[in-house]
Amino acid sequence: MKKLAILAAFLALLPSAVFAATFSHNLSYGTTGTDVSQLQQFLADEGLFSNSISATFGPATLKALMAFQMQEDISPTGYFGAQTRADANAILAAHPEWTTMISNNNYYNNVNGSAVHSPVQSSNGIPAGATAQCRDGSYSFSLHHSGTCSGHRGVMRWLP
Repeated sequence: MKKLAILAAFLALLPSAVFAATFSHNLSYGTTGTDVSQLQQFLADEGLFSNSISATFGPATLKALMAFQMQEDISPTGYFGAQTRADANAILAAHPEWTTMISNNNYYNNVNGSAVHSPVQSSNGIPAGATAQCRDGSYSFSLHHSGTCSGHRGVMRWLP
């Protein structure tokens, strides 16, 4: 807990640009969207998730999240709520070199009702969960090919 308090204090002192790379939404089993992709990437970076990044909070994400919660001495509920987000954000704050800075924190709901991050510019690499790079250089998080990069001159390349 002492480690968490020190990291939380450090997080409060960081410039606001880093906050774009932190977790700000609760996530649970069955959730879809780019927040899930970013969680999966974080868990993979922690060595806890080895599946493909899918944007769907399924059994593998649940198992990895519960392993992370146990690692952080949090009761392993499999719910990515305030306490788990705080620990994950503290880890990210202590390692800003791990985060890809993005230009906005805007979301939209796609045709399935899933929250999807709006296209962004990135200052240092491909953001976690990006599915395509648009012709204007921005990154899209679209979960469907239809409409991807509309308003951004179309798709330049699809990302793995």
